Amino acid sequence: MATTFAQAHTPDRSPIAIRNFTKERYVSPGWMEREAEQLWATSWLVAGVAADVREPGQFITFDIGKLSVIVARGADGALRAMHNACTHRGTRLVTAAAGVLRKFVCPYHAWVYGLDGALESVPGAGRFSNGVPREELSLRPVEVGEALGLVFIRLTPGPLTLAEFLAPLAAAIGTYRLDLMDVTGDQSVSHLCNWKAIIDNFAELYHVPFLHPIHRRMFECTTAPIGLYDHGHTAVFVEGGVTDSGFPVPDVPSDMQAMQLEAFGLDPAAFRGRVGEIRPALQRAKRALAAEQGLAYADFTDAQLTDVWQFNLFPNVILSVTPESAWLMRSRPDAADPGRSMLDMITLVRFHGTPGSEAGDEEGERIGTHFRLNGPRPADYRRPERDSFTHEDILAGAKTMTVTIDEDISLLGRVQQGMASAGFDRVWLSDEECRVQHFHDALDRCLGAE
Repeated sequence: MATTFAQAHTPDRSPIAIRNFTKERYVSPGWMEREAEQLWATSWLVAGVAADVREPGQFITFDIGKLSVIVARGADGALRAMHNACTHRGTRLVTAAAGVLRKFVCPYHAWVYGLDGALESVPGAGRFSNGVPREELSLRPVEVGEALGLVFIRLTPGPLTLAEFLAPLAAAIGTYRLDLMDVTGDQSVSHLCNWKAIIDNFAELYHVPFLHPIHRRMFECTTAPIGLYDHGHTAVFVEGGVTDSGFPVPDVPSDMQAMQLEAFGLDPAAFRGRVGEIRPALQRAKRALAAEQGLAYADFTDAQLTDVWQFNLFPNVILSVTPESAWLMRSRPDAADPGRSMLDMITLVRFHGTPGSEAGDEEGERIGTHFRLNGPRPADYRRPERDSFTHEDILAGAKTMTVTIDEDISLLGRVQQGMASAGFDRVWLSDEECRVQHFHDALDRCLGAE
């Protein structure tokens, strides 16, 4: 069962059956192998963002389990994807997450491939008694598509087109114009939990008041509408500029509300006893400032100007969006261990406006809230390299992915540890966690599970 975008509902009662499921899917090597064959090999997967492959020569790499794929923009402007393996001896050609190249050159024996994957040069080709059939030995192609500012690949062609796959959410996501955003952060953390534990975490707000107390002071999580969609996608629509209705309404703006008000030239003291009026006041102030700077906010509703909309794209992407920026988070399985995974986080920003339009502070940046209209792209802008680290680095405070995500990471390792216990055998979900159930229902359909 799925809803249309307009039929988002509050999570008091689940619109689907809560069936629960055993822990096998998180801990079993056999389950992991089934996923490799029946999920990862057949699903449309987000390989990266369009901003990284706008120009000829730009490429990205995408690793999923044991496989790696290169996506590159050719000199002819076409986008192509191919397996990241030299056809001579299998050497991985590229290790960088993104970059610019004119050719792909194998570091082992210097076989050279074009941006289209064609084999162009083989040193000592005359010494191959079996010949060098270049067409046969070109890089193996992979299906690729571009939509909504994202790049998708599919390892095995199937009947579901990319447009059909994205249809339930295409209009809603398209408004945010991710294709006009640039990458300002690229992080990847290795984690001691199954990839699905990460997806589950970002598919429910049940844990938020307990694990993320800062959210009580700037978001409405208790009654946030949710949506369930075809093909396993889900969404949640979180009001910003408010305090959580699950707790008493304060007489004065919270520290986080005060920060947002000041960012748009509003006096927090003027809202004593009027905390409920902050959200619409922020919406009016933001729209007025955008109009002064000639920004195209006409396509956004007032709600979108203050709220955070999160879309979970099946199977493994969490997309959190505002008009000014977005987080693309992607959970990927380990190549061999079901108890390990990778969490990627790409931060996107839409640069526009005029110099001096920025407002906010370091705390606002640290928690990842959106307190400003962005100015123009800096003259010294460079796409950052991927910063890879371990969850221990986050626990030690050496790395951060914002306070909220750091808190999630601090708990998810313990989730996986608990799943190994003889005292735990089954996930037991509430109606509020129906987005988790919807995801696992879609997963079961992919794997033919009962």
